[in-house]
Amino acid sequence: MDAGWSRSEWATHFSRTVAEEIRLGIRSGVLTWAEADELLARLRVVVDQALEPIA
Repeated sequence: MDAGWSRSEWATHFSRTVAEEIRLGIRSGVLTWAEADELLARLRVVVDQALEPIA
């Protein structure tokens, strides 16, 4: 991660990258829409946990 990026900038870049990779997977037939939805749901949980502030 570029040290100059804010959390929101990093999250936006990450989301766009993941979305593009999923679109490519669907177009190439590697992923179905249902699999893509499941993948996104699981990634959302992981990213949310990773970005939670540590108390």
